[in-house]
Amino acid sequence: MLILISCLLLFITALALVVLRVMLPNTQYAWLVALGGAILALISVFSWLAQMPFELIMPAWQPTTAFVNPILFRADGISWPFALSIKALTLTVLLTAVARPFFANSYAWVGTLIIGGLGVMAVTANNPLTLLLVWGALDITELFIYLRSADGPTNNEKVVTSFSTRALGMGLLLWVNIVNFSQGSTFEVIAPSSGLYLVMAAGLRLGVLPLHLPYSSESTLGRGLSTSLRLISAASSLVLLVYIPAGSLGSVLTPFLMALAIIAALYGGWNWLRAPDELTGRPYWIMGISALSVISALSGNPLGAIAWGCALVLVGGALFLASVQQAWLNRFLLVGAFSLSSLPFSLTASAWLGKLSFFIPFVIIAQAILMAGFIRHALRPGGRDSLESQQNWSRTVYPTGILLLIIIQLLLGWMGWDGARQIGAWLQAVIVSTLAFVLVWATPRLRILNPIRAHWVNPTTSRLSTIYQDLWTIIYRGFGRISQTITLTLEGEGGIMWTLLFLVLFVSLLTQGTP
Repeated sequence: MLILISCLLLFITALALVVLRVMLPNTQYAWLVALGGAILALISVFSWLAQMPFELIMPAWQPTTAFVNPILFRADGISWPFALSIKALTLTVLLTAVARPFFANSYAWVGTLIIGGLGVMAVTANNPLTLLLVWGALDITELFIYLRSADGPTNNEKVVTSFSTRALGMGLLLWVNIVNFSQGSTFEVIAPSSGLYLVMAAGLRLGVLPLHLPYSSESTLGRGLSTSLRLISAASSLVLLVYIPAGSLGSVLTPFLMALAIIAALYGGWNWLRAPDELTGRPYWIMGISALSVISALSGNPLGAIAWGCALVLVGGALFLASVQQAWLNRFLLVGAFSLSSLPFSLTASAWLGKLSFFIPFVIIAQAILMAGFIRHALRPGGRDSLESQQNWSRTVYPTGILLLIIIQLLLGWMGWDGARQIGAWLQAVIVSTLAFVLVWATPRLRILNPIRAHWVNPTTSRLSTIYQDLWTIIYRGFGRISQTITLTLEGEGGIMWTLLFLVLFVSLLTQGTP
């Protein structure tokens, strides 16, 4: 019941904002309503600790012969850190909204609350059917938001292709559900033969396997809503990696998938380091951290997948929502570098407890590049707004939101889940930290690392994005031509004849086998 309460608090608050916008469009209390709901939702997640683990089983669908597996949610050491991270990000988006233009945009807050609620449902889903349904709701919500904000047919195509890659990932998860139909109804009893399907399903949605950028143009969305969409959507996919059966890791394909994930981590980290600003590099941040999560899962360390997933939301969220230039706050953002370092008692201290063997040097390089990129963006002078023109209460509320994500990073390093209070692979962490600071020192001194010259990093113009965009355009327009041909056929003079023919065929199929 606590899971349901935590989600309903966000959904009911979103509904209340819609009612207020319709009934009282000039009300000044919409933000306070949204903030109150988000605070209560965050507090409710902390209350899970008193009862974990526990489950929420929804009423069975009818007929039970067709729907054997129930809709099942579970709160435990896997889902709790993800849920806490998502709730904290949702609250921070609302707290930092006071420093952004068009502050009184309650529809953006509605979208943020709905995405947050669906994200918690995704990370607590405990069987493939439940996760499929939540993924579908999350993707449709995202599709609706982007189609409303997309400008022009080109951006519409990008939205559709982004949705298509997620649909392919859902198809693989559906296959896992079919294969395990007789095994049981939870992720814990999934057959080892399904492990690689789980990796591919998550990899497709994240842009890691195969390497691609699954995100559409989002320039017309605000910093808060777009950050919430991107990071929560990624977290809802990363949670799937935690359930990879240990028996599937002995496959001959595992080293091949590990190599592909390392390539994605290096590619994402390199573009993240050289990105001209943090928002331009955000897709590469998600790709790089997601790839590290895939590597942890494939090395037999599900705790590492959780740690990187939480770091993606908390560390990335603090950076992407920091839109105001404040020297002391920028220094506090560097706590995120500690969270990314895998040093003892950090958020990612449990990241490399698996068996990496030959791949260790490449993982160290990828992690160091991502960490160096974060430090560079956190300390980037200029390019951000100022709070000087804001009211006094805004100057207090805004940094509170950023500090919340920083505090949660430190908190998860010490309590609440199985990956807390870990020493981890401390020698590897020291090497990563040293290499990261060397890269930060060398960035303004070496031309190849100089981000000012890295204009090709823009996701809309990168070579990789162009290749996939051309491929998807061919498929997209091909289906469009097929649809147009069918429409013209049915609307022509023979449309009635074709309709009657299809009706006769349909009736004949239904009557086959009737005594």
